[in-house]
Amino acid sequence: YLGPIDGHDLPLLISTLEFAKTCDHPIVIHILTQKGKGFDAALKYPEKFHGLGPYDVKTGETPAPKPGTPPNYQDVMGQTLVKLCQRDNRLVGITAAMPSGTGLKHLEKAMPDRYHDVGIAEEHAVIFAAGMATMGFHPVVAIYSTFLQRAYDCIHHDVCLQDLPVIFCMDRAGLSASDGPTHHGLFDIAYLRCLPKVIAMAPANEDELADMMFTATQQNHPAFIRYPRGAAEGVPLKDEPALLEIGKAEVVRHFSNNGNRKVALFGLGAMNSLARQTAAQLMADGFDCAVVNPRFTKPLDAGTHEFFGRAADLVVTLEDHVLMGGYGSAVLELFSEKSITTPVVRVGWPDQFIEHATKVEELRAKHGLTVENTVAKVKAQLGDAASQAARLNEVA
Repeated sequence: YLGPIDGHDLPLLISTLEFAKTCDHPIVIHILTQKGKGFDAALKYPEKFHGLGPYDVKTGETPAPKPGTPPNYQDVMGQTLVKLCQRDNRLVGITAAMPSGTGLKHLEKAMPDRYHDVGIAEEHAVIFAAGMATMGFHPVVAIYSTFLQRAYDCIHHDVCLQDLPVIFCMDRAGLSASDGPTHHGLFDIAYLRCLPKVIAMAPANEDELADMMFTATQQNHPAFIRYPRGAAEGVPLKDEPALLEIGKAEVVRHFSNNGNRKVALFGLGAMNSLARQTAAQLMADGFDCAVVNPRFTKPLDAGTHEFFGRAADLVVTLEDHVLMGGYGSAVLELFSEKSITTPVVRVGWPDQFIEHATKVEELRAKHGLTVENTVAKVKAQLGDAASQAARLNEVA
């Protein structure tokens, strides 16, 4: 054992490490450091400076959001939970040392007696929630999607097997760009949809997030809500959240039945925006498009998927998740069971760990999660609608 030593004294630290290298047995070095040392703003707001974008190096202040910027999903989650807690005494909030990152800071401030921070211990957070659920509470566990993986056994054994009404708000589901590959939440659909009793949801916008949170409080089964980091879609929140039908998708746009080739686009969660944009481009190019907001990855709306699967010439699934084992895979499984032979184009992340980038858009462009690439995939399957129409006119 060596220490404790001052971790900010570099000569001492280096000499200690050099000495440790000469030892031929296990050694523990006890090093004392202070988070943010040398920068007053970081010392004053250590959690804020844990992961940060651009800021003023003199004051430590981050740029104010541009006027008209939508609220971020984290604030919507936290503020919605406060409202729900005010009406439902069964609800409590649990975080694993991330009140600001998850938005639970709003509950901490408004109702500290209903707020629990268990520290960096995701496994304990889940088992703690399970224990509270056995006593009649409806715990809301706010954890990043990627960190929830650390508590997978607890989710399986202590929540799902017991069929307990624990609500999981999975922040940073999907790509988390500047947080890097350790924080990309790209695997939760795959690791959750195989577990019995699970209700798994993905909101297309902030208003739907509030609806799903309220809906989850009305269930007696484990409920999981996945949503991305950062700014939402700018959709106004209703005065009162709506109760959603479990396992029911929303049809955003029906086919026009105008005689053109039919493309059904299923855009899950935040990717529904990409589905709508892609549909607009495809319709401008001469295709007939339907757009569906699946809402649920489990239970999947078999009826809606089957209807559009049989009606379309091509189905496109879009998800902010790896393709392997994700939402698109669930659709393929359903089509196989129903003997639906309509081809399916899946848009999502490849079978690899996605790298770091400053902005989500950079990685979407690199890996093909764009309108242009999706349109190109459709045309590769169905051909160009304009050229097909020209050939038909020639025949006529």
